[in-house]
Amino acid sequence: MAEIRHTVYEDLDRIAEIFDSARKRMKEAGNPDQWRDDRPSMDKIEKDIEDDNSYVVVENDKVVATFAFVPGVEETYLEIDGAWLDDEPYGTIHRIASDGSIKGIFDLVMDFAEGFGIDIRIDTHKDNTAMRHLIEKHGFVYCGIIIVDDLTPRLAFQKKKKIRQKILAIVGPTAVGKTAFGIRCASQFNGEIISGDSIQIYRGLDIGSAKPDSEELSQAVHHLIDIKDPDDHYSVKEFQELCREKINEISEKGKLPIIVGGTGLYIKAALYDYKFFEEETKDEQYEDLSNEELYQLLETKDPKALEKIHVNNRKRLIRALNIYEKHNKGISEIKDEQEHKPIYDCLIIGLTAERQILFERINERVDRMIENGLIEEIEGLLNKGISFSDQSMQGIGYKEFKAYFDKDKSLEECIEDVKINSRHFAKRQYTFFNNQLDVKWYDDKDKAIQEVREWLI
Repeated sequence: MAEIRHTVYEDLDRIAEIFDSARKRMKEAGNPDQWRDDRPSMDKIEKDIEDDNSYVVVENDKVVATFAFVPGVEETYLEIDGAWLDDEPYGTIHRIASDGSIKGIFDLVMDFAEGFGIDIRIDTHKDNTAMRHLIEKHGFVYCGIIIVDDLTPRLAFQKKKKIRQKILAIVGPTAVGKTAFGIRCASQFNGEIISGDSIQIYRGLDIGSAKPDSEELSQAVHHLIDIKDPDDHYSVKEFQELCREKINEISEKGKLPIIVGGTGLYIKAALYDYKFFEEETKDEQYEDLSNEELYQLLETKDPKALEKIHVNNRKRLIRALNIYEKHNKGISEIKDEQEHKPIYDCLIIGLTAERQILFERINERVDRMIENGLIEEIEGLLNKGISFSDQSMQGIGYKEFKAYFDKDKSLEECIEDVKINSRHFAKRQYTFFNNQLDVKWYDDKDKAIQEVREWLI
């Protein structure tokens, strides 16, 4: 994984090589004036080093890129034919150059610079269309023209500092009271609710998913409920994308996004730097290989992946091989590179209850679901062509009744299975939330409200 560190004098020869390579690419792209043959001079780079403003990007112990970042007043930027967005504290990015061996250098530099929590300013030559595209893609605003130290006019851009959005998440085991507490928070703190449940997204699966009823939906704005048909597929990656879109929409309205749900992986994917990657699904190049041969091939490329893949799981074997071919690293290594830190200013409130009380609530809720027509709901779905093999019907509260409709078990036995599976699921939820998220647990909801209030101040 590429990393950024301060430049040292031993890097100067390598930096000279990088600028030489970058100049050639600029000339080939029709922009010979981006850097003249003698610029930037090594004296300038040495001055950057002395001022602690010079950085290099390193991958596999090799310097692949260089740049300068000046936090504070930049003399070159004092006069502008135009107007800066404001005069808040800012930092300036200069002299980004790479050897072209890896992509995403600009993204990496931007993430680094934005970590200083100040406005960012940058300039580029008028003919450097590639750099201008990257700059504008990252949300910079054109402010005017400045004259740099070699008297060249440059296009100047500025980007306001990134303010971390506040996100409230309410998690906990099934039947603990998350829905009601989420509505209470939305009312008290001017919020809108995003469902963090993997079944409530499906239309028609209302009772078994404990979907908010019409009265509850009228008490607060809810998102990501009833957005899919029961025979649609849904993934954690899709939830991540949709949830983050809703977070931005709600925040832009000046309201507090509140994620409420018990699907831990979905919530973690939305709030943390949980990155997904595209991989080819075609298997033509492997069609002549047996499962055993695929297994042996993967063992030479990503042996760690085999800890979780059985030799007979051909689909996952091919997926792991495709990922390695595309990224030149295994899925395990890619996952290890992710820091899994929140990308927002998050407060995660976990609602809890004494174990016996929780189990009694689970049993009572299952009984209410039956009284409210859960069997009729499932029967209606089956009559519309939905089957127990559809993803929507794999949730607890639905899948257990397959045995009833297949006449393999009595209704009472299936109801008991729902209660047992729900209790087991609650235990797994506690385990996930405790191990994967930074949760503040409360059984006293008034104290939880006070925690939210203090966090928002």
